[in-house]
Amino acid sequence: MKWGKLTHDDFTKPELQDLVTDSFPYTFTFDIPIGTGTVTVLEGNITLDSESNRIGLQCLAALNIVVATTTIYRAHIVFTVSASPYYDKNMSTLYLTGFSTDSLTLVNDDYALIKDTQFLVSRFFPKSVNTLIGGSLKSALSLFSAGTSDIAADYFQVYLTGSKQAVLDYHMPHINNAIKKQITQEDLSHAMRTDHWREVLFSKLGQNVRVEDNVLRFYLV
Repeated sequence: MKWGKLTHDDFTKPELQDLVTDSFPYTFTFDIPIGTGTVTVLEGNITLDSESNRIGLQCLAALNIVVATTTIYRAHIVFTVSASPYYDKNMSTLYLTGFSTDSLTLVNDDYALIKDTQFLVSRFFPKSVNTLIGGSLKSALSLFSAGTSDIAADYFQVYLTGSKQAVLDYHMPHINNAIKKQITQEDLSHAMRTDHWREVLFSKLGQNVRVEDNVLRFYLV
């Protein structure tokens, strides 16, 4: 370093992975018209995009929709979030900026569950509706008057097709907003620690941080 031969210090994906492993599982909720939506992030894997200078986290999560104590939908989903590293040398602090949710996809596996329309009618609506033999959920729900019943009717129509993907598509904006809300509540920064010699060195000589060559590269000059 004294002779100018050491120009940077690299943090590999395994090293970065060690920093986040203890953060899981992690649970957050989101609003739905009726009931509660819950996302439990089971694990997350670091991703590095050298071309776009982005550090990301690909997460496997369990999505559960519960109405009146009954699980009517559940699925495993995979979502990826990312941000760009920015180093403030005056503060000796690394920040993650420009956060975004890049993808959210359904995993088709044995965990998946979606209650059929007959179950929804029999579980959540009056017996007078249950007697409509052969009637669709949509026509049955048309009997309801304004108020909470209309909200329930509109929401349960999402389930008419029996498509797990259709239900996920409906909830994607809710999940994305919940992810952003969670992230904004977190401190997406890391001050160089005084008890880690690599970080002490960088706090004194560090100039910039970029994602390059599939590592997080800390430039010293």
